[in-house]
Amino acid sequence: MKVTIYGGTNNENYSKEEIAECDKLGKFLAKSDMTTLTGACYGYPYYVGRAAVKHGGRVIGYSPAVDLEEHIEKYKFPTDGVSELEFIAKDGVSKADNFLRRSMDMSSFSDVVVAMGGSWGTYSELIFSFFYKKTIILVDNCKFDGATQAFLKTWEYFDQRENNPHVHLGATIWHAKDIAETCRLLERLKGE
Repeated sequence: MKVTIYGGTNNENYSKEEIAECDKLGKFLAKSDMTTLTGACYGYPYYVGRAAVKHGGRVIGYSPAVDLEEHIEKYKFPTDGVSELEFIAKDGVSKADNFLRRSMDMSSFSDVVVAMGGSWGTYSELIFSFFYKKTIILVDNCKFDGATQAFLKTWEYFDQRENNPHVHLGATIWHAKDIAETCRLLERLKGE
């Protein structure tokens, strides 16, 4: 099973507790033989990926760069949070377009999406996942607040619209109160 990790990417403000929770999820994904997909950047996805790699897991990082040099030099992205890198950039395409393509690829290639906090990028990735009819797990925890809460409000608004009962288009939304529940949901989904 392929699990995409979306979430906040600001490394400077994360507590030891948040990083420890990401480590738990990464270790679980590795030990459960689930392939992890990330944006090959910093933040929650990085910490999850780094832990998965440490525990022998497969982590595919989708980089908006053309090659490894650009990944490291231009974007200043790490490499220790992935076991493989996919470079998705196309010549003559804007940086913004490469980031959007990266997000769409990760959503389309995954079986399950796990979202932890985040901002505009995570919000757009959740929208892509929604339209790709993915199973989405929102970690509803104050440690991982952000885009997941905005997406939830959007989902609830449209899901309650009487004139548009099929707006979910097959997407499935799960809520996990913490990483332990996220792991239980992933285990259950893997068995289905």
